[in-house]
Amino acid sequence: MDSLFAEGRNCWRVVNAEALTFLIDGEAYFQAFQEAAGAAEDKILISGWDVDSRMTLDGTGIKRPHSRLGPFLDALIRRKPRLHAFLLNWDFSLIFALEREPFPAFKLGWRTHKRLHFHLDNHHPPAASHHQKIVVIDDRMAFAGGLDLTIHRWDTRAHDAHDARRIGPTGRRYGPFHDVQIALSGPAAHALGDLVRGRWQEATGERIPPSAAHESPAPWPLSAPPRLCHVPVAISRTQGPYEGRAGIDEIRHLYCDALARARDVVYIENQYLTAAAVGDALRALLQRADPPEIIIVLPLSIPGWLQRHTMGVLRARLLAQLRAADHKRRLRACYPVVPGLAGDCVKVHSKLLIVDDTFVTIGSANTSNRSMGLDSECNISIDGLHDPRIASAIDALRCDLLGEHLGWPEADVRRRRREAGSWAGVIDARREAPRHLEPLPDNPRDALSPLADSLIADPERPVAAREFMASYMPEAARAHLATRCLRTALVLSGFATLGAAWHYTPLHAWLDVPRLLALLRAASRYAVAPLALWGAYVVGGLVFFPVTLLIVVTALAFTSPQNLLYAFLGCLSSASLNYALGRILGARALSRLAPTAWRELHHRLRRPGLGTMILVSTVPIAPFTVVTAGAGALKVRYRDLVIGTAVGVAPGILALTLFTSSLAATLDHPAAKQILELALIAVGLAAVALWLRRWLTEHFTKPGLTACARK
Repeated sequence: MDSLFAEGRNCWRVVNAEALTFLIDGEAYFQAFQEAAGAAEDKILISGWDVDSRMTLDGTGIKRPHSRLGPFLDALIRRKPRLHAFLLNWDFSLIFALEREPFPAFKLGWRTHKRLHFHLDNHHPPAASHHQKIVVIDDRMAFAGGLDLTIHRWDTRAHDAHDARRIGPTGRRYGPFHDVQIALSGPAAHALGDLVRGRWQEATGERIPPSAAHESPAPWPLSAPPRLCHVPVAISRTQGPYEGRAGIDEIRHLYCDALARARDVVYIENQYLTAAAVGDALRALLQRADPPEIIIVLPLSIPGWLQRHTMGVLRARLLAQLRAADHKRRLRACYPVVPGLAGDCVKVHSKLLIVDDTFVTIGSANTSNRSMGLDSECNISIDGLHDPRIASAIDALRCDLLGEHLGWPEADVRRRRREAGSWAGVIDARREAPRHLEPLPDNPRDALSPLADSLIADPERPVAAREFMASYMPEAARAHLATRCLRTALVLSGFATLGAAWHYTPLHAWLDVPRLLALLRAASRYAVAPLALWGAYVVGGLVFFPVTLLIVVTALAFTSPQNLLYAFLGCLSSASLNYALGRILGARALSRLAPTAWRELHHRLRRPGLGTMILVSTVPIAPFTVVTAGAGALKVRYRDLVIGTAVGVAPGILALTLFTSSLAATLDHPAAKQILELALIAVGLAAVALWLRRWLTEHFTKPGLTACARK
């Protein structure tokens, strides 16, 4: 059989690597990067999804500032007058703003030496990202894989649950992180340099000349010894179509071609498992009469509410399809377990596929749709079908990775494989050990969220702005879009400010919706919770805090019928106190505090009575505080205030409680049924509110009162 690689179909180039090795986890890669960069003479090229000057390179965290990427590169360049560094970073989406370094161009461009060149890459299709993770040193040495030079990536192979060295720039600890990188030298490194230079020119319009240093041979600069020497490697890419340039889907073809050749075992480590093409190829393998074993190592959970209900749901759907096709029980989808990780998991971030002992690919491409056709990706692959030494290195890598997850040395894994007769047997035999691979739970509810069906959840092709807008906004609504841009920008700025406050303070933990709901419900169990809530209504009324928001919090924190009772009593207590203050302060003080609202209320209450109080309480023409205090200032009878407020707020409390309870259930489990129920409740409540407003206006508004109010 000929080589798997076909330039123009499943790879860009097939080139020789003088030497290569596999670097497992951040400690090994970042040490190798420092060693290679320290030997640089001419150029360092860095291309990444994220490049963060604050990242630690040696696990010393915030204790040694010079171990961080920015100071390290700056000092290196200052010591070597001929050395330039070029850093290309994705000009990230707003959704990742709180995860990124603030003002990266300032910290990696302006504050560093002028020979450190930094650029944000926004030259990609809508909804796409620049996702390649490549470092090239003098065109002699290169790295590629799943690891960016950014924060929250450094970890040892032990993945110790309590490793104090895993610490971010703000001093906050992060969980275990697993990934794989490949290091190579020779012509393959030069080819990767061409790839980064091409991307730099496309993004900036500037040309970086090749490094002159690559023409003179250099010794292997890493302390990690090479696994293979003089081996052909394939460089494969993904790139979405953009500005007349055709798209590139070499990695998708590479996965399909490699999986079709599988005979004995397929081993996958990846952050995601959502790619339709990969799912089809795996399902075809499982449907064979004699299918190969398929071992898939994934993270237990996907962080973030939105990610869980999009990428997590798509993963659950694909796994359900694979399990249904697994008629010979050859599939093992599992996640790594390490002792002591309460409420956390090892974040599997690697992007690796091994087929039999004949093929391995390592790179930046996730097994997701966007990595197969939209984002810019780069994978390095080796074919060992006709070379026993390559086959031996591929087998050793698989045993090494499995050994890490199972707590065994590489040699023990190989021996256990011979004894058990299958890779699944090796995994199952280790289930009771502190470190093992646990089967991913099969929860059908995980596959129900319709959020995963949105246009931008995991697209394989660019989503045109016109197409995206047309699917959500009718033509008539677009006419005034431009005039609303400034208002929208101001609102977004406000949200960004609030988001920054959440992110850079201890409140960041509350950003997770289920966590926030759980905290509210836990707080409601304390004996003083009703009293504290009553105080919130009373104090909130004094400071113009929206009573609607207090009702929503009450509905979330307490169960029925307590939430209805507490909201009702809270509103009446607040109204009574405001009424008393209104009687004391008088009309003049209120007219100065809220002149516009006071004028409208004054006109409405010119003929005070129970009907008018019911109307202004049910259909608010002013904030709750102004209405109730105004009633006191205008000497409305207290009996009318209490009855009118009680009747007026009752429909709102019922409606908000019902809607909020349904919304909370939808946020917990956003399945189609819950979302449909929520939509029906919203439509029903809106219809009732409109009818009630019209009926009250007709029955309680005196003739001529409306006209007077508008003069």
